[in-house]
Amino acid sequence: MSTVPSYLLLSRHSVFYFRIVVPDVIRPLFVQREIRRSLQTRCRREALIRGRELMLQVQRLFTEAFQGRKPPLELLCGAWEAGGKRVASWASWLRQQQLVSSFESMIGNPKAQSSNARVADPTALVRDRPKLAPRFSEVVDEHLRERAREGVSIKALDDKRAVATLLVRIIGDQPINLITRQEAHRFRETALKLPPRMHQLSVTTLEEAIAQAETTISLTTFNNYVKNLTTVFTYAVREGYCDKNPFDGLRVKRRGKVSQERQAFSDADLRALFDKTRYAPKGGPKPNQYWLPLLGLYTGARLNELCQLRIDDVVAVNGIDCLHIRSAAPDQKIKTDNSERLIPIHSRIKALGFLKYVESQRQLGQARLFSELTLHKKHGYSAAPSKWFTRVRAQLGFEGKKDFHSFRHTLADHLKQKGVGEALVGGILGHQTGGITFSRYGKEFKPESLLPVIEMIVYDVF
Repeated sequence: MSTVPSYLLLSRHSVFYFRIVVPDVIRPLFVQREIRRSLQTRCRREALIRGRELMLQVQRLFTEAFQGRKPPLELLCGAWEAGGKRVASWASWLRQQQLVSSFESMIGNPKAQSSNARVADPTALVRDRPKLAPRFSEVVDEHLRERAREGVSIKALDDKRAVATLLVRIIGDQPINLITRQEAHRFRETALKLPPRMHQLSVTTLEEAIAQAETTISLTTFNNYVKNLTTVFTYAVREGYCDKNPFDGLRVKRRGKVSQERQAFSDADLRALFDKTRYAPKGGPKPNQYWLPLLGLYTGARLNELCQLRIDDVVAVNGIDCLHIRSAAPDQKIKTDNSERLIPIHSRIKALGFLKYVESQRQLGQARLFSELTLHKKHGYSAAPSKWFTRVRAQLGFEGKKDFHSFRHTLADHLKQKGVGEALVGGILGHQTGGITFSRYGKEFKPESLLPVIEMIVYDVF
């Protein structure tokens, strides 16, 4: 008959307790002299299972203390609902680290514990111990440095770091190979209760943010969180820091069509937006406010793609005037390699005097099309125009999820209704479409192929 481990005690009410004395050498890092907790069971078998799990968690706290870090005791406040699966995962991890026998002998033998407390090197408490995996935040830093070398934008890097910081706030900064599926579920349950743009709120805790939230983040936002965390764990698995990604398959499926996530502008929206009594003047001090909505409407280009245009990006190819969307200069960024493209300039834009405006800027010696815009390290040249268009949208009372990006949806839907093929629309918007034959062997659409499609864009609002 097996004996009850020395770290399990039976109270006078027949309830099992877990108790471990903190070794003297690391006691300054702990508030209390011993770690004691009720296992909330009178069943010996259940106490052995729960005590085993607590013992393994305490070992992790002691290991952190031996490395000079104050241990987060809140890790011992977890629930038991995971049952045998979590115990099994802990046991697997412990076997990998070769810590079972040495730690049990330290706990079960007071003399050995006293002796170890006098060891000059605290890590000698566990002999031949392989190095623990780095903390999650350390892996994030390493991963983001690699992504920065690959040329990923500052905004994308900041988005990834913000999600990683949120995960640490929810589950703590643990060695990355100790993050469990249950903790991934806890992240999901917490994150889905948070308000949007939480960094702009004055609250200091997640609990306060949840309590004061009038709305919560969208499923799209949460799924982007999962995507960013997945890239970190994919990197960690590749580097051998952990065996699997606990966020795999954790995205929340959306009901409804993807096309309804962000809406196209209606005819009524466009009439209100381009109403001559309210629309920005052509000769005003901020030319971008006149040209950007028009260019967005007739090209479907992204806001920053238009804001960062240089004079040399307005080109004539085979006799056709085009905008060259590219990243030829250090201050220009495009979303993907497929985003580089030539978009013929619509005759309506020419009739409004766009080419004359370009020439006037060239005569003034300007290198950029909208020289009044300044470069933002995170949002490029679109930071100020994005805020301005948000104000315009609010003043006009647009309903639904509509922003500057809605011009892309408007153009795509307009051409779809006219029977234009997906590949041609993708050529205008900078999307890769089709199979391997076109994507690998086919070249980009020539302007003369896209010009008839561009001229099919006719809105009944002007």
